[in-house]
Amino acid sequence: MDEATTPNETARKATLTFTLNEDNKLLAVYEQGDGKVMLDTAAVSEMLSQQNLSDLFVDEQALSRLVQLHNNTSANFILEIGERRDGEFIIKVADDKMSARLTMTPAYGGAPVTFEQIRQSLKEKGIVSGLITSAELDALLKAGQATDYLIAQGRPAVPGLDAQFHSLIPEIQERRPQINKHGIADFRDLGQLILVKQGDPLMRRTLPTEGKKGENILGQVLTPRPSQNTPFTSDLKGAMLDPDDRELLRATIVGQPLLFPNGVMVSPTITVPQVNIETGNLSFDGTINILGDVMDGMKVYASEDIFIGGTVEAAEIEAGGNISIKGGVIGSSVSTGSSATSVGGKISCKGSVSARFAKYVSIDAGTSIIIEEYSMNNHLTAINQILVGKPGGKTGLISGGTASAMMLVQATSVGSAAGIKTYIQAGINPHTQEQLNTIEQEIEENEKKQDDINKIIAFVENNPERDKNGLLDKALRTLEKLTAEIAQRQADRESLLSEMSFAEYAKVVVDQTIHTGVEIRIGNQPWRANEERGKTSFRLIDGKISFGS
Repeated sequence: MDEATTPNETARKATLTFTLNEDNKLLAVYEQGDGKVMLDTAAVSEMLSQQNLSDLFVDEQALSRLVQLHNNTSANFILEIGERRDGEFIIKVADDKMSARLTMTPAYGGAPVTFEQIRQSLKEKGIVSGLITSAELDALLKAGQATDYLIAQGRPAVPGLDAQFHSLIPEIQERRPQINKHGIADFRDLGQLILVKQGDPLMRRTLPTEGKKGENILGQVLTPRPSQNTPFTSDLKGAMLDPDDRELLRATIVGQPLLFPNGVMVSPTITVPQVNIETGNLSFDGTINILGDVMDGMKVYASEDIFIGGTVEAAEIEAGGNISIKGGVIGSSVSTGSSATSVGGKISCKGSVSARFAKYVSIDAGTSIIIEEYSMNNHLTAINQILVGKPGGKTGLISGGTASAMMLVQATSVGSAAGIKTYIQAGINPHTQEQLNTIEQEIEENEKKQDDINKIIAFVENNPERDKNGLLDKALRTLEKLTAEIAQRQADRESLLSEMSFAEYAKVVVDQTIHTGVEIRIGNQPWRANEERGKTSFRLIDGKISFGS
């Protein structure tokens, strides 16, 4: 007969239940038993939903841990997997007090963030200006969450305009060099003389304007920067304020207008038909306009610009500004075999030199040399660039002589079919190289003197009886002076060497043909044309000359 089964021996079923304790923590409670069903996270989420607990915050890692424990253990356990959370927010005020941003997290079964809570936080932080609208804030609260949302924006102060200076001579601005893609100034269009008459308007000054006050989000007033009421530059020669309009500058003489940051000066200008034996040499503190030619042996100097409408023969032309020659420059020469050396004709200025052609002459420019057609057997030196020929044109030959510029030498063709020696140099300031040579010579001479003085000092110290008339003291003072001079010149040398570090940016560009007999140097690196080449661009890469079309 079978024995009866007692109630305690009835099989108990495995259960997983969820409960929210008094600390608002969501607990999973597992009791072991028979008939356990394997679970995954989706099944657990469904169970939470059935118990109306799905709106609570559930930790994803804890949820995964629950599934693992449930499926792999037979022991009872209680595991915290989440909690009831109220909505939270934080308002951050920028250091400059010009903005405030809201970050808000949603409620998980708890109380959401309210309008009143945000209003109270804004009040505590003193934020009273530039707030978003109530409607916009309500929309944020309904969304329940936000990240760095701009809820307050200050109004910056708007500065007024400083006094402005407006040139009334448009041509002045056209004379400013244009900067090309290589960062090099193009002085080709500086060849037109601009003249004004007495009484002509030169420049107008507009008065400064007041700015607008601003306000930060704390309601504090922001005062704009005071506008600068800059006056016209004082002591503008050749110009004066209009007696009936103190903001208008007028010319007081006939001359060339020169633009300054806060004014226009009128440089005196003289115009002569030509320069020859009859006119004599010219020297003028201002601008010289020569309508015709400058003849052989004449000298012309101007503190500003020189404009020459004709041709310059073997003359000396010097200017503190630019020199523009509509015709060409023809110096005198002597032939030596297959080459010619210029012996007459010198053009020099602190600005740019432009001419239609040049032959047998020395040209030294503080910025650029621009020659339209050809350069033959010249000595060309420019701090910035030398351009011979127009881009895309057929003319533009450099044949014979030298052409040296720090940043760029460009021509259509270089050399000649006859193999005339032609030297092109870029990457070294020509004047700096001359200064460096002088300094190194001075250092060498002083070091030799230093050695001689050291010998005298050593002799007197070994033979004190020969120290007559304070010879040792004199020698020591001389040595100290020489040592200081050597140190100073060595410092000068280092400074000049640092100025000569432009070689890596320098270029030599030949648009069509390079003939044999041409030598090109960039920095101290030479390249010689042993055969004819076509279009080539030379530059320095890793200390060596590199070239390509």
